[in-house]
Amino acid sequence: MLIIFTSCLPPLMEEKKEPVSGYIPIYGSVLAKQIKLLDNQVIQKPGKIYTYGSYLLINEINRGIHVYNNADPSNPRPKGFIEIVGNTDMAIKDDVLYVNHMGNLVSLKVADFETLEKTGELKISNWFLGVPPPSQSYFECIVPENGLVIGWKQETLQNPACYAF
Repeated sequence: MLIIFTSCLPPLMEEKKEPVSGYIPIYGSVLAKQIKLLDNQVIQKPGKIYTYGSYLLINEINRGIHVYNNADPSNPRPKGFIEIVGNTDMAIKDDVLYVNHMGNLVSLKVADFETLEKTGELKISNWFLGVPPPSQSYFECIVPENGLVIGWKQETLQNPACYAF
């Protein structure tokens, strides 16, 4: 079990005069709410890997899922990429792909991975702030009104107010 504590620190932090390296939240946009089937993409930050029938699925953390034709396991062939901004997890059964996306659990009919059909969506409670910041780092506090956090970008912070333990 992984537990990450974050804290927006009291005015003590305001005394810190020097900039520090930290993270700022990346918020999902209206465009990020669309799930799209795209051409092949380069794998950069792989996550979970699944085989399903003659397909190989590789999660690209916070971006989506790479799909390969795995009929010949010694030579998987790229088939496409399912763009699912903020996605970190997946499961598949009976031609239905289940993914987390922008605070929801979404089910997609994917019989041949040529087309996607959204078949359901369920709000995931207590996930409104998205992914946590990297541990043991300063970060800009999340503003829930700005949307769901789908990732973090490293920058120099002038007035860090939060710290991830």
